[in-house]
Parts: sequence; structure tokens; C-alpha cells
Amino acid sequence: MKGLYIHIPFCARKCDYCDFVSFVGSDNHFGSYVDALIREMEKYSGTEIDTVFIGGGTPSVLPPHLISKICDAINDNFVLTDDVEWTMEINPGTVTAEKINAMLMGGVNRVSVGVQSFNDDELRAVGRIHNSREAISTVIELSSAGFLNISIDLIASLPYQTDESFKKTLATAVSLPTTHISVYSLIIEDGTPIKEKYDSGEYTMPDDDTDRDLYSFTAEFLAQYGFERYEISNYAKPFCKSRHNLKYWDCDEYIGIGVASHSYIDGVRSYNTSDLSDYLNGVTRVGEDALDKTDKMGEFMMLGLRKTQGVDKNEFKSRFGCFPDEIWGDTLEKFITAGFMTETDRFYALTAKGLDVSNSIMCEFL
Repeated sequence: MKGLYIHIPFCARKCDYCDFVSFVGSDNHFGSYVDALIREMEKYSGTEIDTVFIGGGTPSVLPPHLISKICDAINDNFVLTDDVEWTMEINPGTVTAEKINAMLMGGVNRVSVGVQSFNDDELRAVGRIHNSREAISTVIELSSAGFLNISIDLIASLPYQTDESFKKTLATAVSLPTTHISVYSLIIEDGTPIKEKYDSGEYTMPDDDTDRDLYSFTAEFLAQYGFERYEISNYAKPFCKSRHNLKYWDCDEYIGIGVASHSYIDGVRSYNTSDLSDYLNGVTRVGEDALDKTDKMGEFMMLGLRKTQGVDKNEFKSRFGCFPDEIWGDTLEKFITAGFMTETDRFYALTAKGLDVSNSIMCEFL
């Protein structure tokens, strides 16, 4: 089964840290963009899908009738499994009862809420349009409306964030009817407003040790409330892991629809235009990279090691005809001996120590 990703590139306001492909003040393009999405969906008509993810941008800036139109097109063009996981990203400050009803009626059964923090000073510092009160009420409203699977995104190392404020954010997150929590460290990207503020000294970044301590605390704290760390930055209650995101980490196939979306089908990674005008005029795919066996093995190891479960030796053998140690025996032994990895009968996985320096480890498999 393939996954389906739909990109909605519109926002009410662009956050100071964001370098994603998204557009502000483009309300006049909403209808024509949805029409373009549907034209692209029709190219894949009849494909079997077991996960759907509508992301952005901010999909919840769309009016209810366009949310319904997208959902209807997905149902019309794809064969969805009975147990399909269907996620839609939303941001507090852009949600109404009518939009929630459109999502539920359309088939959405999981929501991902871009909270980032429950501290108002931190939210203002990065240009979020909502406050902590709105974030809390949004999650409660979604739960009351009938959503049983609610994920929230949080960011560590925000400007003005302290250990105490971060702990309060986590405590608020687990007090709400959430089933999944993603916690990412703030990344300072070139060309963003926040980069200018850091370069000028207005904001400072915590050092690596502090950042690692935050991650360690997060894992320990969330575990007390039943959230299992199943990927470097993702925590879930039982049976609530993001099946769609697991497709990325498992190197499974998925279709990307919309501006700047990516697909992975038949060993080929392809990507769509990032130009909104071009997309509205019918331009979709603008490039592709065919992966050879070496590329696929490297990606399978790198992405698999993001999961706390690690890389399945038997799955690797099934896909590539050999075991990982036949390719990277010395490298695996080095990391195991140093305490960065463990090996069981079935898996190679990073230890807690290895997760702290995961990027440098995973790069050795590419």
C-alpha cells in the first residue's frame, strides 16, 4: 500500500523560523489551487492508499467547502483501505467548527496540531499567530468533536525558553487529550527572519549539551505518561504511532500531490515544482532521481536508524538479498563497541547515547 501526501502551501502568516514552501496573502488562489490538486490526483486514479497526510503550510486556512472538496477528491480518486490513517495538519487560530465538521465528514480521522509551545512569550518570539489559550482550546474542541487521535508538534530551544517553561509546555501537552507528541529542536535556516535575529545577537541558541539534556528529559517525562519514543523526535501512546511518517522512515512508497511535494515510487524519488504560478498552469513534476541498489541500502539504514526499534535485519535481507553486516560490518562493529548501537537477533538500533549524535552516525551509511 502507498501513502498519499497532499501539500497545501498557504499560511495566515509565515513563522519566523519557516523555510518551507508556503505563501501568505494568496487567498485568491485557494480555489484554483484545489482544482490543480484534483487534476494531479486524477493521474493516480485507482491507486490503493492506506495513509493520507494533508500538510503544509497550514491546510486549516482553507474554507470548509474547499476542505470538503479535497476530501471528496481523495475519496473519488483513490482506493482507501478500511483502516486508512488520514491526517490533516491544523494550526490554532485558523480552526472553526465548520472546518472541523468538514474534516470529519470528509474522512479525516487524525489531526496534527502545530502548537510549538504553550508559553505566550515564546510563541510571539517566533511569529506564531495563536496564544497558549487558543492552543489548549483547539485541542479540546477537536477532542470534543470526535477526534480520538490527536498529535501536537512542539519545539525545543525557542527564544526565551527556559528549562522550567519547556517542562510546563510538556506538562500541558500530556494534560490534554493527545495521543502523539512530536518534539523538534529549533533549526536556524538561512534566509529566515529568526536567522537575522540570531546573527545580530538578539537571540541565542543553547549549546549542544543543553539541547541533548532537553531531549533526554523529554523522553523520560513523556514515558511517565504512556508516550513511547519510537523515533528520534516522536512519541506515541500505544497503537498511535504515525503510520504515514513510518512510511518515510521505512522507505515505503508514497505519492506527493501539490506544490513542492515529493514522491517515492518504483525506486524513483521525484519532486514537483515549487513555483505556485507554474503549478496552477499545469506544471507538476520537474525532476526525479532514480536510486540504485547502493542508494536504497544506504537510505534504508539511515532512515531506519531514526526509529528506536532500529533497522530490521530480515527486512533488509528481503529487500536487498544480504544482511547489513555484509556491507557495513566494520562500521557497525565500531559503533556497537563504542556504545552507540546495539545488536539483537533481529535489529540494529541506536542507544540513547547514539541518538544524541545520530546525524553523524547515520551519515556513515550513505
